[in-house]
Amino acid sequence: MKGLKLLSYMLILILLLTVTTYAAGQTYFEIKDPIEDDYGPGTYIYPRNEEFKNNQGLFDLHYFKVEEIDDRYIFHFRFTKVTNPWHAKYGFSHQLIQVYIDNQAGGSQKTFKQGANVRFEKQHPWNHLIKITGWNVESFYLGQEQKEYSILKDVEVKLEQNNLIKVLIPKKQLGDLSEAYYYVLVGALDGFSYDNYRQVTKDGGEWKFSGGSDTDLNPNVIDILVPEGLSQKQVLGDFNLETGQLATLRAVGPEIGLSWKLVIIFSFSAIFLLTILGIIIKIIANLAN
Repeated sequence: MKGLKLLSYMLILILLLTVTTYAAGQTYFEIKDPIEDDYGPGTYIYPRNEEFKNNQGLFDLHYFKVEEIDDRYIFHFRFTKVTNPWHAKYGFSHQLIQVYIDNQAGGSQKTFKQGANVRFEKQHPWNHLIKITGWNVESFYLGQEQKEYSILKDVEVKLEQNNLIKVLIPKKQLGDLSEAYYYVLVGALDGFSYDNYRQVTKDGGEWKFSGGSDTDLNPNVIDILVPEGLSQKQVLGDFNLETGQLATLRAVGPEIGLSWKLVIIFSFSAIFLLTILGIIIKIIANLAN
């Protein structure tokens, strides 16, 4: 019977550790993006300046995650390459990241400012916008009367190994993200262009991407996330020079919240372990008799 008690205590300990681990950090959404797709709709080529042409992968996002730990959300952005030639305080000089978030009813299908040259689908208009550069993290919320970005307070940005950028934002700044959808846009930072998006033109140049159309219709976005079943080329290439139509981005988000998936997995694991325990108890009871 001592062995039975020990087994029971071990099982309870395992269950408690599982619950504690789950409570410590909650992942709401994560997605992988194909590597080497930092070419917009498939035609974009890096600027000719050595800061770009010798650093392929600067705008190649291939992992995104949103998790909650305590009173903060942590946004993960992993790139193929990160450099800091202009000594940005957060450790990366080139990347311009915008995250448009749909986590409330209503919203807008248009970008906050001209620059990205895209629009958003009707099913998921955005409410919150986070703009991330190597120098600061700014935000805009449609529910306020402000007309410009606000620098987010109490934000922490970390550049970790394997070119992972983490942005830690207080939950109260963004509201509930448990069922949020996202548009993640990656551009090249240019302090002199609209919304800081470095331009894409037909022939490009020392500081401009080539492979565009010399209009305000081709996206200035180099990499995006797209839902399963769609391709980046298809989505970013959906602009029309004749009709003046911008490319319409598609939101990414959980079909079933990852947090609920974890709850389901944990529940089935607990049921399985308890069933095994019940069988063992029954066998030991029969042997005792």
